Amino acid sequence: MDPEKLSVYDTRRYPVRPHVGVGVLLVRDEHLLLVKRKYNPDAGYWSIPGGHLDLGEQVRRAAEREAFEETGFKVKVTKLAGIIDKIMYDDKGKIEYHYVLLNYFVEQIKGDENQKPIADDDALEAKFVPFEQLQEYRLTGSLVELLKELKIGFQ
Repeated sequence: MDPEKLSVYDTRRYPVRPHVGVGVLLVRDEHLLLVKRKYNPDAGYWSIPGGHLDLGEQVRRAAEREAFEETGFKVKVTKLAGIIDKIMYDDKGKIEYHYVLLNYFVEQIKGDENQKPIADDDALEAKFVPFEQLQEYRLTGSLVELLKELKIGFQ
């Protein structure tokens, strides 16, 4: 179902409590895998593959699942990259979105090393971007914060 057309019971927008999200950093020869987001928050912005943690799902498994759903890459989590708070306010100062984002470094475990990502699910596009070109992309604020912490593309 299209997330923009979800029922009034959708609690992502104007939440009563924070939501947990996961993201993956797949690095290949000083290039970072990015996806262009299809839905809000941040529709049209570039970010790392990721999404919501499902009820009963382990965080690392969620990260691996989201990477596959958005890009077609089978990956394995290697280590925690960082935790980012994503809190977005509307024009009236009310919290519109609130996520705690758990981001992991991953390695590709299946497929060719030269395999190209295929945008699917919540992604409009997917591609590897050289570290030195990251600042040229319209990145989500939470990704910029994470990359600065990791000293990737934003020294």
